[in-house]
Parts: sequence; structure tokens; C-alpha cells
Amino acid sequence: MRHRLVSYKRFSGMFLFGLAGLLASTEPLADADPRSIKHPLIGYWESRLPENGCIESYWFKEDGTAVFTSGDEQLEARYEVTPQPDEHGFFKLNHRVTLSNKALDCTRQTSEVNTEQTSYLLFQPDGRHFISCDNDDPSLETCFGPIELKNNATRSLP
Repeated sequence: MRHRLVSYKRFSGMFLFGLAGLLASTEPLADADPRSIKHPLIGYWESRLPENGCIESYWFKEDGTAVFTSGDEQLEARYEVTPQPDEHGFFKLNHRVTLSNKALDCTRQTSEVNTEQTSYLLFQPDGRHFISCDNDDPSLETCFGPIELKNNATRSLP
């Protein structure tokens, strides 16, 4: 699963507003979202690509492993994510693919085992949506999303 450079203009207003709310908030994120006791990323997330309607899913587990699907592609990965956001509100996510079925993803590409990727995640204040970016530039020009929480770490998947 590879990050796509998708124009993010139609979502940027929503997330810039959300970022401003997050930065202006005096309430700690841990009080606003109980999942953040472990990390706000832990859980099962989905995104629908606007170009073709293809669904991508991201299951980040507490043990540092993840399962990704995109189109026909299925991946397993090891990941590390910063415990706190940077000065712009982004969490840095690094992941390395450990298993791939080598099928085509939503962008008609495949990911190889041992491929590493770094992304920067910006969460909405409610913790139920984030965008993924190629860098932590507040202009959000290299971002895609939103990626929506479908369950949290306390619910098991079917």
C-alpha cells in the first residue's frame, strides 16, 4: 500500500479548523479520547479513495503490528509511532512491511516485503478521523484522507 499524492484541498479546511481547535484546547487529549491512554492510532480505520471508490483499511494493534488492505492487496507490518504530536500536531508513523500477498492495491501497485515508509498523521480533535501526509508541512499539500475510525482497541474485529 503506497501513499498517493492526492490533492487535499476539499478536506484541508475541515482539518485546519480541527487542528486550530485542538491547539486551542486546554483539555488534554487523554481526557477527550479514552483510546489515547495507549495511543490514538490504535484501532481499525478505513478510507475510501475518491478517485475510484476503492476501500483501504488499516488495523493498528497495541503490540506494534498492523494489518493493511487496499483493493486486493493484504499486508502485515511492524510500526512505530511517536507518543506525542510535533509542534504542528502531526504524529510521525514509520512502518515496515513484513508480509505481502503481492496483489494489486487500490492504485494498481504492489508493496514488497521490507519496504519502509514514513507518514505524518494529523487527527481531528474527536479522534475519529485523521489524514496521512508525506511530511509535516501545515499546508497539507501532500495529504490524503480522511481516514475514519471503525472500531477502537476495546472491540474485537469479526
